[in-house]
Amino acid sequence: MIKRKIFIATVLLASMCMVGGCATSKSGEKAAEATTEAAATTEQTTPVELNASEYVKLGQYEGLTIKGSSTKVTEQEIEDKIDELAEEYTDYKEITSRDIVQKEDYLNIDYATTIDGKENEDYSDSSIDIHLGEGNLNVDDDVDIDEKLVGSKVGQEVEVEFTFPESYEDTSVAGKKCQMTVTINAIEKEVVPEITDSFIKKNTDYSTLKEYKQQVRKDLISDKKTEAQQNNEDALWTKIMENVTQIKEFSEDAVKQEVKNVKIENKEMAEYFGMSVSDFIEQYNDMSIEEYAKDSLKRQCVQDLLVEAKNVTVTDEELNKEIQYYIDELGYKDKKDVLDTMPEEEIRSELLYTNLMTALLKDTKIQKAE
Repeated sequence: MIKRKIFIATVLLASMCMVGGCATSKSGEKAAEATTEAAATTEQTTPVELNASEYVKLGQYEGLTIKGSSTKVTEQEIEDKIDELAEEYTDYKEITSRDIVQKEDYLNIDYATTIDGKENEDYSDSSIDIHLGEGNLNVDDDVDIDEKLVGSKVGQEVEVEFTFPESYEDTSVAGKKCQMTVTINAIEKEVVPEITDSFIKKNTDYSTLKEYKQQVRKDLISDKKTEAQQNNEDALWTKIMENVTQIKEFSEDAVKQEVKNVKIENKEMAEYFGMSVSDFIEQYNDMSIEEYAKDSLKRQCVQDLLVEAKNVTVTDEELNKEIQYYIDELGYKDKKDVLDTMPEEEIRSELLYTNLMTALLKDTKIQKAE
């Protein structure tokens, strides 16, 4: 697949977008770190005021059983991180003994993609390293661009025509025919560094490979604990929602307002992928934006009832600590900068959900992972 110059993993986006409305949870390094740009909008949402007990009835939410996630770290996972470090410092050196491209060569190339008669910058780049056979440039199952480059010469321009699939995630180019011009700058040799004590001392904050591996293990354990906590919250919330009964449909006006909120919250992300918000929501949540809005309202009502039942609150100290996190870790200048981007009510709502799930998990049986 051709990758945009700045790429955000689709899976991560999907997971973040599936948690919406007031019942927004945070995972790992916190979703806000990945979505700061998306949150930075001058347009603010308008909460839909509902009397939760009119619309939903809680089922069982205490004494539930969920399956826990493993936090065990394997030696292979540590070695994978070492391999990632080696890959980060991998270099490519030009081969001058031949100028004809062969299968599985490493190449340095420029490529320019013309769509609708104009070069598309999102699908053009210069001086990038590729490995033939990996299909990094392929988007059309019927056209193997790597294969087209085999047999060409250094300095040669290779013209390739293909069509973006109708189902391509960037709807602005989906189904369109295009022409890619690939320029072979050089045939290269991949040089992967050996990870030794001297390499570690030179390129990291650690003195030996052993020290580095110890830190990798600690980081992996921390990440897995965070992931396990998030998985536990998600699993419990799913069970709670399965036990909920909706006793009244939401009004048309309430749904329309929540649709507006969803569009505001997801506008930046959708635009990044060249999609409408409606298409973005449907692709990553398997439901229409109207269905998503109704589900969001239902989750808000459930959260309101649970907060009341569990007597959960958010203190000013917790709020200020969270705002300071945004300043220290996410690049905001000061409290005003944070609140200009994310209203205090929204931050309180996130914290309220976190505190609620903490309280609910205390009354939940978590089966030990195998």
